Amino acid sequence: MEVLSKKMSSDIVKEKVIRKGAEANLHYGHWFGKEVIFKCRIPKKYRIEDLDKTIRRARTLNEAKALIKVKDYGVNVPQVYEIDISSSTIIMKYINGKKLKGLLNELDDIRKHQYFETIGCFIAFLHKNGHIHGDITTSNIIITDYEEIFLIDFGLHEYSDSIEDKSVDLHLLKRVLISSHGTDWKLCFNAFLEGYQNGYLDANPDECKAIIKNISVIETRGRYIKKEERL
Repeated sequence: MEVLSKKMSSDIVKEKVIRKGAEANLHYGHWFGKEVIFKCRIPKKYRIEDLDKTIRRARTLNEAKALIKVKDYGVNVPQVYEIDISSSTIIMKYINGKKLKGLLNELDDIRKHQYFETIGCFIAFLHKNGHIHGDITTSNIIITDYEEIFLIDFGLHEYSDSIEDKSVDLHLLKRVLISSHGTDWKLCFNAFLEGYQNGYLDANPDECKAIIKNISVIETRGRYIKKEERL
Protein backbone atom coordinates (compact mmCIF):
# COMPACT_ATOMS: atom_id res chain seq x y z
CA MET A 1 0.00 0.00 0.00
CA GLU A 2 1.14 3.51 -0.77
CA VAL A 3 0.26 6.69 1.09
CA LEU A 4 -0.40 9.57 -1.31
CA SER A 5 2.09 12.44 -1.55
CA LYS A 6 3.72 13.78 1.62
CA LYS A 7 0.57 13.84 3.72
CA MET A 8 1.50 10.46 5.19
CA SER A 9 -2.07 9.98 6.37
CA SER A 10 -3.58 6.56 6.82
CA ASP A 11 -6.82 8.16 5.63
CA ILE A 12 -5.51 8.50 2.05
CA VAL A 13 -4.16 5.20 0.76
CA LYS A 14 -3.58 3.58 -2.64
CA GLU A 15 -4.15 -0.15 -2.30
CA LYS A 16 -3.76 -1.75 -5.72
CA VAL A 17 -3.29 -0.95 -9.39
CA ILE A 18 -6.40 -1.83 -11.37
CA ARG A 19 -5.27 -0.53 -14.77
CA LYS A 20 -2.09 0.64 -16.41
CA GLY A 21 -2.51 2.96 -19.37
CA ALA A 22 -0.31 4.87 -21.78
CA GLU A 23 -1.12 8.21 -20.14
CA ALA A 24 -2.20 7.28 -16.63
CA ASN A 25 -2.43 4.47 -14.09
CA LEU A 26 -5.55 3.81 -12.04
CA HIS A 27 -5.21 2.76 -8.42
CA TYR A 28 -8.01 1.55 -6.16
CA GLY A 29 -7.89 2.82 -2.60
CA HIS A 30 -9.54 4.80 0.15
CA TRP A 31 -9.88 8.52 0.89
CA PHE A 32 -11.17 9.26 4.38
CA GLY A 33 -13.26 6.09 4.44
CA LYS A 34 -14.55 6.41 0.88
CA GLU A 35 -13.77 3.97 -1.92
CA VAL A 36 -11.86 5.89 -4.58
CA ILE A 37 -9.84 5.73 -7.75
CA PHE A 38 -6.51 7.53 -7.92
CA LYS A 39 -5.87 8.52 -11.53
CA CYS A 40 -2.15 9.25 -11.73
CA ARG A 41 -0.65 10.64 -14.92
CA ILE A 42 2.63 8.99 -15.83
CA PRO A 43 5.82 11.02 -16.38
CA LYS A 44 7.15 10.76 -19.94
CA LYS A 45 10.92 10.41 -20.09
CA TYR A 46 11.09 11.52 -23.72
CA ARG A 47 9.86 15.00 -22.72
CA ILE A 48 11.88 17.70 -21.02
CA GLU A 49 11.12 17.31 -17.31
CA ASP A 50 9.69 20.78 -16.72
CA LEU A 51 7.58 20.57 -19.88
CA ASP A 52 6.37 17.12 -18.89
CA LYS A 53 5.24 18.39 -15.47
CA THR A 54 3.45 21.33 -17.07
CA ILE A 55 1.61 19.09 -19.55
CA ARG A 56 0.59 16.52 -16.94
CA ARG A 57 -0.62 19.17 -14.51
CA ALA A 58 -2.61 20.97 -17.22
CA ARG A 59 -4.27 17.73 -18.37
CA THR A 60 -5.03 16.74 -14.79
CA LEU A 61 -6.71 20.07 -14.10
CA ASN A 62 -8.60 19.97 -17.41
CA GLU A 63 -10.03 16.54 -16.69
CA ALA A 64 -10.91 17.28 -13.07
CA LYS A 65 -12.62 20.58 -13.90
CA ALA A 66 -14.55 18.91 -16.73
CA LEU A 67 -15.85 16.20 -14.37
CA ILE A 68 -16.97 18.82 -11.86
CA LYS A 69 -18.75 20.94 -14.51
CA VAL A 70 -20.38 18.00 -16.30
CA LYS A 71 -21.78 16.66 -13.03
CA ASP A 72 -23.65 19.97 -12.66
CA TYR A 73 -25.50 19.22 -15.92
CA GLY A 74 -27.00 16.11 -14.37
CA VAL A 75 -24.68 13.69 -16.18
CA ASN A 76 -23.47 10.76 -14.08
CA VAL A 77 -19.68 10.98 -13.77
CA PRO A 78 -17.36 10.09 -10.87
CA GLN A 79 -17.34 12.73 -8.14
CA VAL A 80 -13.98 14.45 -7.74
CA TYR A 81 -12.81 14.49 -4.12
CA GLU A 82 -9.34 15.97 -4.47
CA ILE A 83 -6.80 17.12 -7.06
CA ASP A 84 -3.13 16.64 -6.21
CA ILE A 85 -1.27 18.85 -8.68
CA SER A 86 2.17 17.91 -7.34
CA SER A 87 1.69 14.29 -8.45
CA SER A 88 -0.79 14.98 -11.31
CA THR A 89 -3.39 12.85 -9.55
CA ILE A 90 -7.18 13.02 -9.43
CA ILE A 91 -8.90 11.31 -6.51
CA MET A 92 -12.45 10.42 -7.51
CA LYS A 93 -15.31 8.23 -6.39
CA TYR A 94 -15.00 4.55 -7.22
CA ILE A 95 -17.96 3.50 -9.39
CA ASN A 96 -18.83 -0.09 -8.60
CA GLY A 97 -20.28 -1.65 -11.73
CA LYS A 98 -19.57 -3.31 -15.06
CA LYS A 99 -18.27 -1.79 -18.27
CA LEU A 100 -20.95 -1.68 -20.95
CA LYS A 101 -18.52 -3.37 -23.35
CA GLY A 102 -18.63 -6.62 -21.40
CA LEU A 103 -22.29 -6.34 -20.49
CA LEU A 104 -23.84 -5.62 -23.88
CA ASN A 105 -24.22 -9.22 -25.04
CA GLU A 106 -26.19 -10.04 -21.89
CA LEU A 107 -28.84 -7.36 -22.48
CA ASP A 108 -32.11 -7.71 -24.34
CA ASP A 109 -32.96 -5.23 -27.11
CA ILE A 110 -35.24 -3.17 -24.87
CA ARG A 111 -32.50 -2.64 -22.29
CA LYS A 112 -29.93 -1.84 -24.99
CA HIS A 113 -32.24 0.81 -26.41
CA GLN A 114 -32.86 2.30 -22.96
CA TYR A 115 -29.18 2.48 -22.10
CA PHE A 116 -28.04 4.00 -25.37
CA GLU A 117 -30.90 6.49 -25.46
CA THR A 118 -29.78 7.72 -22.03
CA ILE A 119 -26.14 7.83 -23.14
CA GLY A 120 -27.13 9.87 -26.17
CA CYS A 121 -28.95 12.34 -23.95
CA PHE A 122 -25.87 12.60 -21.69
CA ILE A 123 -23.60 13.38 -24.64
CA ALA A 124 -26.06 15.99 -25.90
CA PHE A 125 -25.85 17.72 -22.51
CA LEU A 126 -22.06 17.78 -22.88
CA HIS A 127 -22.04 19.03 -26.47
CA LYS A 128 -24.58 21.81 -26.09
CA ASN A 129 -22.49 23.12 -23.19
CA GLY A 130 -19.26 23.05 -25.21
CA HIS A 131 -17.71 19.84 -23.88
CA ILE A 132 -16.15 17.16 -26.11
CA HIS A 133 -15.62 13.84 -24.34
CA GLY A 134 -13.03 12.68 -26.87
CA ASP A 135 -13.29 8.94 -26.20
CA ILE A 136 -16.91 7.77 -26.18
CA THR A 137 -16.58 3.99 -26.13
CA THR A 138 -18.41 1.16 -24.41
CA SER A 139 -15.29 0.71 -22.26
CA ASN A 140 -15.82 4.21 -20.86
CA ILE A 141 -19.39 3.61 -19.77
CA ILE A 142 -20.15 1.83 -16.51
CA ILE A 143 -23.50 0.30 -15.52
CA THR A 144 -24.01 -0.12 -11.77
CA ASP A 145 -26.05 -2.82 -10.04
CA TYR A 146 -28.81 -0.22 -9.73
CA GLU A 147 -28.70 0.32 -13.51
CA GLU A 148 -27.20 3.79 -13.22
CA ILE A 149 -25.16 4.81 -16.24
CA PHE A 150 -21.82 6.56 -15.65
CA LEU A 151 -19.47 8.16 -18.18
CA ILE A 152 -15.83 7.83 -17.21
CA ASP A 153 -12.36 8.76 -18.50
CA PHE A 154 -12.39 12.41 -19.54
CA GLY A 155 -8.65 12.29 -20.23
CA LEU A 156 -9.14 13.45 -23.83
CA HIS A 157 -11.75 16.07 -22.94
CA GLU A 158 -11.62 19.45 -24.65
CA TYR A 159 -13.82 22.51 -24.97
CA SER A 160 -15.29 23.21 -28.39
CA ASP A 161 -18.44 24.53 -30.06
CA SER A 162 -17.34 23.13 -33.43
CA ILE A 163 -19.82 20.94 -35.30
CA GLU A 164 -16.84 19.00 -36.64
CA ASP A 165 -15.53 18.16 -33.18
CA LYS A 166 -18.96 17.08 -31.98
CA SER A 167 -19.47 14.92 -35.08
CA VAL A 168 -16.09 13.26 -34.53
CA ASP A 169 -17.16 12.44 -30.96
CA LEU A 170 -20.25 10.63 -32.28
CA HIS A 171 -18.37 9.03 -35.17
CA LEU A 172 -15.94 7.42 -32.73
CA LEU A 173 -18.80 5.71 -30.91
CA LYS A 174 -20.24 4.48 -34.19
CA ARG A 175 -16.87 3.00 -35.19
CA VAL A 176 -16.53 1.28 -31.82
CA LEU A 177 -20.02 -0.20 -32.05
CA ILE A 178 -19.39 -1.54 -35.55
CA SER A 179 -15.97 -3.01 -34.72
CA SER A 180 -16.76 -4.45 -31.28
CA HIS A 181 -20.52 -5.01 -31.28
CA GLY A 182 -21.25 -5.73 -34.92
CA THR A 183 -24.64 -7.42 -34.62
CA ASP A 184 -25.99 -4.72 -32.31
CA TRP A 185 -24.48 -1.56 -33.72
CA LYS A 186 -27.51 -0.26 -35.64
CA LEU A 187 -29.95 -0.74 -32.77
CA CYS A 188 -27.54 0.82 -30.28
CA PHE A 189 -26.44 3.74 -32.43
CA ASN A 190 -29.97 4.60 -33.55
CA ALA A 191 -31.08 4.61 -29.91
CA PHE A 192 -28.09 6.80 -29.08
CA LEU A 193 -29.02 9.30 -31.80
CA GLU A 194 -32.61 9.32 -30.58
CA GLY A 195 -31.44 10.27 -27.10
CA TYR A 196 -28.96 12.77 -28.52
CA GLN A 197 -31.68 14.55 -30.49
CA ASN A 198 -33.99 14.59 -27.44
CA GLY A 199 -31.21 16.11 -25.38
CA TYR A 200 -30.83 18.92 -27.91
CA LEU A 201 -34.53 19.84 -28.11
CA ASP A 202 -34.25 22.73 -25.65
CA ALA A 203 -31.09 24.09 -27.27
CA ASN A 204 -30.45 24.20 -31.01
CA PRO A 205 -32.16 21.43 -33.04
CA ASP A 206 -30.63 22.74 -36.28
CA GLU A 207 -27.14 22.38 -34.85
CA CYS A 208 -28.02 18.85 -33.75
CA LYS A 209 -29.11 17.97 -37.30
CA ALA A 210 -25.87 19.44 -38.70
CA ILE A 211 -23.77 17.41 -36.24
CA ILE A 212 -25.48 14.14 -37.15
CA LYS A 213 -25.37 14.89 -40.88
CA ASN A 214 -21.64 15.63 -40.66
CA ILE A 215 -20.95 12.07 -39.47
CA SER A 216 -21.52 10.92 -43.06
CA VAL A 217 -19.12 13.58 -44.31
CA ILE A 218 -16.42 12.29 -41.95
CA GLU A 219 -16.99 8.74 -43.18
CA THR A 220 -16.51 9.73 -46.82
CA ARG A 221 -12.97 10.85 -46.07
CA GLY A 222 -11.93 7.23 -45.77
CA ARG A 223 -10.04 7.70 -42.55
CA TYR A 224 -10.26 9.66 -39.35
CA ILE A 225 -8.49 13.00 -39.73
CA LYS A 226 -6.77 14.27 -36.62
CA LYS A 227 -7.75 17.72 -35.47
CA GLU A 228 -4.33 19.18 -36.16
CA GLU A 229 -4.51 17.91 -39.78
CA ARG A 230 -7.82 19.56 -40.59
CA LEU A 231 -7.91 22.63 -42.80
